[in-house]
Formats: sequence, C-alpha cells, structure tokens
Amino acid sequence: MNLDSNKLILFCSIMDFGKGSKALKLARKLGAIGGTIFLGKGTVRSELLNILGLLEIRKEIFLTIIDEGLEDIFYDEMSNKFGLNKPNHGIAFSMPLKGCIEIRENKHLLNTEKKGVTNVNYEAIFVIVDKGLSDSVLDSAGSAGSTGGTVIHGRGTGTREKEKLFDIEIEPEKDIILILSRVEKTEKIVNAIKERLNIDEPGAGIIFVLDVNRTLGLYGE
Repeated sequence: MNLDSNKLILFCSIMDFGKGSKALKLARKLGAIGGTIFLGKGTVRSELLNILGLLEIRKEIFLTIIDEGLEDIFYDEMSNKFGLNKPNHGIAFSMPLKGCIEIRENKHLLNTEKKGVTNVNYEAIFVIVDKGLSDSVLDSAGSAGSTGGTVIHGRGTGTREKEKLFDIEIEPEKDIILILSRVEKTEKIVNAIKERLNIDEPGAGIIFVLDVNRTLGLYGE
C-alpha cells in the first residue's frame, strides 16, 4: 500500500513486554509498510506497588507510519485485539508527520497539507538526558501533575569520537523519556523538568513537544 504524502500519521502503542511483535503483525495485516519495536520501562504511581517493588514494568513501544485513512481502523483493531479501551491494558496515540522516507521505494514523502485538529487534549513530551537521570525527570514531571511516563534506553553511534546532536554528546548511553500530557499541563511539566535538570545548560539534555491527534487507553489524567 502506498502512503498518501498529504496524510502521514505516526501511530504509537505502548504495551506490556511481548505484545510488540503481535502489534507489528496486526499493523502489516492492516496495511502498514512496517514498524519498529523499542524496549522500555513504564512507571506507575501506587503505594502498594511501591511496597512490592513493582513500580517499573517492562514495556514495548511499537511505532509505524500509516495513511490518515487507516487511523480509525488502527484504533478499532488495536482496541479489539489488545483491549486498549480497558484500564492498564496499554495505550495508543497518533501524531501528524511532516514527512518521511519510504525506504523500499526510495521516496521522500512530505506532508504538504496543513490543517487544524479539533479537540486535541494531549501532547507528547520527549526528554533526552544522560542515562540514570530518568527518575529525576519523572519525579519532577510528577510534581507538576504528570501521572507517569515511559523510559526508552538509547545510545549514540558507537564511533570513537563522540558525535553531537544539538551540541549534546550522544555517547555514552542516554535515557529517552516519553510523557503524554494534557495540553494545559504541558508547560508546567516542561518547566519543572527544565529547572530540576538545568536543561538550559549546554549538554544537559533536550526537551521537545509534539502534537497528538488522538489517544486510547489513557486513564486517571
């Protein structure tokens, strides 16, 4: 299936370990070109789980690029197969893309159509910091109203010389924290993280925020 260059959507689901490959299989069946699965850990806030030492839960983050026309179908099928409409079964969200490179056909697709999306209540906050600082990020976000997030471990290119991204060294390993936030809470969460980790200082980290089209499975926000 060819993607419509005017209607590109990044579809993401975050579920318990072992379900990412099943989501990928379903996505291909529905018409997605392919997908990527990342390992991560989720965090929940519960006194009982804290006592039991179960605050960190292994997660798989599944990403795929689809045509906007498939968005409703993806939400319906993911909900039916994985129960994302029920609490604690995982979440899904989608974001508009500016463009992508379609590897198999070697095409650069650019989203030329700009249109508003109504009733968008969430934004995706991405924070990239040195490995080991994810707890500080989540604690500061929690103090500003966030109910949790997902941590993805990444690393740089592995070359002898340290590469830089926006003047930040990407060796050694980094923690990537994804937080879905209600729009009205985003600025407060971002400021809390920025102040605690001194993100304004060179090399301290990166924060960026992306619009979210739609969400599924978010409760207690």
